[in-house]
Amino acid sequence: MTKTTFILRERAGDHRAAACFRPLAGGGLLAVLALLAACSGGGSDSTTVSGDVPVAYVKRVNTLTQNPLNAAPSAPGGDLMIRETSSPSAPEHNITAGFTQGVGDVADPEVSYDGKKLVFSMRCPASNTATIGGVPACTGRWNIWEYDFSAGLTAGTFRRITSSNQSDDVGAAYLPAGRGFVFSSNRQLTSSARQALGQSYLALDEYERETVFNLHTMDANGNAITQISFNQSHDRNPVVRPNGDIMFSRWEHVADRNRFSIFTVKPDGTNMFVLYGAHADGNSFLHPRDMNPAGKYAGFVASDLMPLDRTQEGGALMFIDAANYSDQNVPANSSVPTQGGQVQVTAQALNYGMGISQYGRVTTPYPLWDGTDRVLLSYTPCEVTKYGAVVSCSTLNAAEVARLSNSNRLNTDVAADYVQNNVPPSYAVYMFDPASQTWLLVAAPPAGFIYTDPIALQARAEPTASVPTSVDTALASQGLAAIEVRSVYDTDLFGRMSDPVLSAADLAAGCTTPIAKTAPTDPLDTRALVADILHIKDPANAAYGCAPVRFVRAVRAVAPPSNAIGTRQAIGDTNFEQSQIMGYAMVEPDGSFKLNIPADTPIAFSVLDAQGRAFQEHTNWIQARPGEHRTCDGCHSPRRGGALNSGMVVNTIPTSWMTNLATAHQAGQTMAATHASVDPTVLTLQGDPVYTDVWADTSQAGVTARPAIALRYTGNASASDDLATAVPANGVINYPDHIQPLWTRSRGSGGASTCTGCHADPNTLDLTATVAGTGRFASYESLMMGPPLLDAGGNPVLQIQDGVLVVARGPALVESMASESEVVGLARRSRLAEILFGQTVMSSAAAQAQYPNPPSTAPDHSTMLNAAEKRLLVEWIDLGGKYYNDPFNGASGVRTVSTLNLATFEATVYPIIKASCATGCHMAVGSNQTAPAGTSFVENKFVLTGNPEGDFNNTLTMISDTCNPASNYLLSKPSTIPHPAGAQNQTTAVLPAGSANYTAIANWIATGCPVP
Repeated sequence: MTKTTFILRERAGDHRAAACFRPLAGGGLLAVLALLAACSGGGSDSTTVSGDVPVAYVKRVNTLTQNPLNAAPSAPGGDLMIRETSSPSAPEHNITAGFTQGVGDVADPEVSYDGKKLVFSMRCPASNTATIGGVPACTGRWNIWEYDFSAGLTAGTFRRITSSNQSDDVGAAYLPAGRGFVFSSNRQLTSSARQALGQSYLALDEYERETVFNLHTMDANGNAITQISFNQSHDRNPVVRPNGDIMFSRWEHVADRNRFSIFTVKPDGTNMFVLYGAHADGNSFLHPRDMNPAGKYAGFVASDLMPLDRTQEGGALMFIDAANYSDQNVPANSSVPTQGGQVQVTAQALNYGMGISQYGRVTTPYPLWDGTDRVLLSYTPCEVTKYGAVVSCSTLNAAEVARLSNSNRLNTDVAADYVQNNVPPSYAVYMFDPASQTWLLVAAPPAGFIYTDPIALQARAEPTASVPTSVDTALASQGLAAIEVRSVYDTDLFGRMSDPVLSAADLAAGCTTPIAKTAPTDPLDTRALVADILHIKDPANAAYGCAPVRFVRAVRAVAPPSNAIGTRQAIGDTNFEQSQIMGYAMVEPDGSFKLNIPADTPIAFSVLDAQGRAFQEHTNWIQARPGEHRTCDGCHSPRRGGALNSGMVVNTIPTSWMTNLATAHQAGQTMAATHASVDPTVLTLQGDPVYTDVWADTSQAGVTARPAIALRYTGNASASDDLATAVPANGVINYPDHIQPLWTRSRGSGGASTCTGCHADPNTLDLTATVAGTGRFASYESLMMGPPLLDAGGNPVLQIQDGVLVVARGPALVESMASESEVVGLARRSRLAEILFGQTVMSSAAAQAQYPNPPSTAPDHSTMLNAAEKRLLVEWIDLGGKYYNDPFNGASGVRTVSTLNLATFEATVYPIIKASCATGCHMAVGSNQTAPAGTSFVENKFVLTGNPEGDFNNTLTMISDTCNPASNYLLSKPSTIPHPAGAQNQTTAVLPAGSANYTAIANWIATGCPVP
């Protein structure tokens, strides 16, 4: 039998024009058109949800820019719609028109568990005339509203639950047992008052665009608002799971890690953990919802999977087996197949990456709990313009499809192509049945609009009310929480603290391997070998002295302040945002550590070697609520199953331990917990990495203690090991203040020698304090930017970057990139550190070839810096190599300019930037494996996504001197040739100096110059 694939419709905005279905090229069955009313010749009411129940959805304009990183996009023309039954012929009602009056917007409807109320988000101008309870209904911001339709679909009553005119509240969901709501908000109720460095302000996300949306809860009347998540970028789409936990999409954006994964947390904010998607194929899991707990897909989560940008929040429908997989192809135990975790249940695979999706895209799936396992969702077909006319993607030939699917093309080629992927979406509501592969139309929007966020207005089982987590009241009163890692050697599929991050340089004398291995004792463990903690913890065993970890470093984020200029120039040439070191602690021989940390604070941990260098970069933020005790098995160890450091292993007491600790050990305690019971001071983060072996009873034969280590800035046993330059305060390292002086400090015989005495050549290595064209020291640029690459003939190697041919660059002396799969630490990968330590560790072969070891006739570079200086250099590199880590340092150039406001930007500057910069170049790229070459954040820090407020904030980061408009990145870069740097064959500037657009932007910048 010949399989036939059908296209949904012919033209945008007309989902009923499917008569009669035209086959798509390529074959395969896509039965998305069965039983459409227009094709059956009448108004079939067969698209029911276990009976004739109403459905709700939002109507929005199709020019609205939606992307995962836009937490609350808005455009005039949105409303909340209710359809009396789930049929295209059923009456439809606009229930918010009286408030929005055609110029507002609505999003995120959610039904109560009894099926009688709707909570939703609405934004409408404060100038609207509508009132609620005798007061103006609209605040000009996103507020949470509720519609009670228990008296009838069109006879319901409204109430506004939140009423802020300063912040935005979106995505509310009902908590069980009448406990109120969880929602996402940029209020930052707690975090804004307790930012790093003792500051109070609203933080921007890690693209420096939008004020961060985090999760909050409130009671049923909108009171007792509590912030429960403390991410540095958005937490979106919260829903309540059957067990009472909250599930949501978290934007993880630390360095090159840039994706949305699915997380869970209790309503009180405790026990936050990733559920799925930290390393899965694809980039952004949005709108996750549990499938029917009593259905075929019990334990599964339905989600749409999409890229970070450019698809109007559309992608593929994924069913995720979260009960059996912690990630794609990462089974919970050995009884589960090794392959699995996520599956597209549509007969035709939809594209969840960038480019076109030939069979369309879906968004906002809503699984039904009516026993059918069907999913309400919004679907838009694939359409493009061909010679200016809108056509279906089914009309394209193979070459045209290939071009539109290629994300690594020159801008000039894209602009000249007669086929353009530029048709706005036209999402309509469908009922998808995975069993029969039928797509039944529920509601089609009028031309120029989309229908998204469909939900069935029917009762469903109320989740279990979550039991609050017990907390330590004494810790809570101090604003602290506790975290314990049972063993850093209990690691995941990437081996974050295992062989993949180690080198021959990590082998101690007499050791054949740094980490002893053994077969796992748990028969369900999926790993072939695991760390042999039983022997590593025994001072009488050779493995004790071989294990390489000595310290843990705790770092907290310094969030970008909102409405500030100059932040990007202050941060520098790195993918990392600003941060400060909170302190250090010892890692015990079994790999455990236990610490008290500030509560409600985004913190990352790195485990370190004896020189203080991180083995791996922690590319996500963790949090703990006041008084919470958090326990982790290890360094990203498998999410399910027992910890390695448990059972017999944790309860074995080697005879080689000191008597006081052996006696203090209690059943189930790690070495860290036992040590803390004897000496509670080890729970407090220390300012210096200091290690003392308290375990080895060296009075016994064959027992050798690990060497003591002290890496202090000052107060070392020898004054020659102290810093002679400025000591960082509060864990903040600024390159001009702390690193540049290392290169210019006099040292050596007679105190005359400096690093700059040899390294002052811009063509090789320039360590001078000369100010470069970026406004930063030449030494910084020389360390952070690799040299241009040349081929065998001496010609530059070219690559496409941001749609332009540029000269490719080789590795830099300082490594500043770290993604979710690149686990090696920065200092251990940086050739600069290797040369100055005299130790080759984990740098690439390309870096070693580019920067060979100094010749034997040169000074010994491993002795040029003392111990304190090496510590300082390592800290700066491991933190990402920022120029300034303190945006409030007076010399950083970061400040607020009130005259550069959103209104004037949107009216005079934004149209120019959208036309000149946004198309093809300055757009977000996630950390999935299909990103075009040269589009990581380190090359493209000016990220525009179509949200005016977010793009305004990001534009401010490109401004540093309002009194000299031409000097700012916003003008200096696009007005120069070439742009981007290294581009080939450019003859015209993107934004020529003196042009009308250039002058308009320059005049806008100049309005921020203080009047004398």
